[in-house]
Amino acid sequence: MGNDLDIALQRAKIFNKLWPQGKSFHKKASNYADFYQDKIIVIKYGGFALSNQKIVKSFAKNISLFNQLGLKVVIVHGGGPQIEKELLKQKIVDREYQGLRVTTKKILSIVKRIIARELNPMIVKNITQQGGSAQSINGITKKIIKAKKILNGKIGFVGTPTGLDKNYILSLLEKNIVPVISPLGFDNSGNTYNINADTAAGYVAEALKAERLILLTDVAGVLDNKKNLIQALDQKKAFKYIKNGTITGGMLPKIKTCFNIIKKGVKGVVIIDGRNPNATVLELFTKKGAGTLISK
Repeated sequence: MGNDLDIALQRAKIFNKLWPQGKSFHKKASNYADFYQDKIIVIKYGGFALSNQKIVKSFAKNISLFNQLGLKVVIVHGGGPQIEKELLKQKIVDREYQGLRVTTKKILSIVKRIIARELNPMIVKNITQQGGSAQSINGITKKIIKAKKILNGKIGFVGTPTGLDKNYILSLLEKNIVPVISPLGFDNSGNTYNINADTAAGYVAEALKAERLILLTDVAGVLDNKKNLIQALDQKKAFKYIKNGTITGGMLPKIKTCFNIIKKGVKGVVIIDGRNPNATVLELFTKKGAGTLISK
């Protein structure tokens, strides 16, 4: 990129184009860009953030911003609400077992169509429209997640990751291309498996020893008893909040999953509100962040 002045001018141009409303953060954001330069960031993208066109465009701008700054970003996306909508439309019974969608052969074909053939290319297209460089890894034409079925097939074609083609992902990152990965796994017998997107993103982040795993959710993060955002959580603090009932319900397994991921080499996991435009850029490029950072 040339000398320091050239880099500063180029970055200013990128910030002004893709994040004009963050002008007051631009100077410090450049320091954060330096910090993340050679580190890997994995983002789990799904739920509401994939349903709202305004948020889709804003997310694509954020990713394009990171990409043009040379950051190594990997996206693993879901598609739960979209699959749910299609099953309802086709009057197919949608059952869950311990938070996982029971996946029959018929449901698997719907999952593959929506996740791999509709949402994955849509994400790639939006990033490229904003000037970024992205590559589709949809789990059908390009497979990188080895998987095995869980519970002896009791809940159908639902899998858990057992291996990852890390070299392919790393080769894309070296070329400054954003891998966009569908959470579909495969085995040696030619079966395709539906993998929970959080699980897939966690596995990818672990395998790549990511600096950050960002979970885009439809909640603000972890909240205290007064519904205020808890900006940072370590194990000691989390245990205290679990014990006194601050962290309960659906947030409990999420927090436990986050700590398991950290144990396996990811430096920090962040739960942020994907409903907010620019949530990812605010999380990585501002001191306050945009959600709850969970670390050792």
